Amino acid sequence: MQNSFDIAIGRCQSVTGKEVVVELDTAMVSRLVPGHPWHRSGTSKLKLAIELCSAQRPPQPGCETFLNRDAILKNPSGRFDLLGDGQFIAVRLKALAANTEPELLEPAPKLNWAERRVSRSHRG
Repeated sequence: MQNSFDIAIGRCQSVTGKEVVVELDTAMVSRLVPGHPWHRSGTSKLKLAIELCSAQRPPQPGCETFLNRDAILKNPSGRFDLLGDGQFIAVRLKALAANTEPELLEPAPKLNWAERRVSRSHRG
């Protein structure tokens, strides 16, 4: 079974032809530039190919932008403007999918009625 899902990265500023410009959330900036001082969300911009976006939630200006995690894990490139001053540099995008591996949680063991009663009485 494949665990494919989308990753939200920020607000779509524009869609032109085959390119999307996104005003990145601060959490996404910190993945691309670890340790960089905090900036207000939306200051940094990312230009990327539209085919990296979610097929279920295509980009729309003014709305949250979702990327296909599987596409990002292939480490495509984009263009990144850290300060929002129009100076774009090439950047690899795989870092946007860092620490997004799904975890399966073990179900909690069911307690019988007597065990629940003892458990509740020890709460203090």
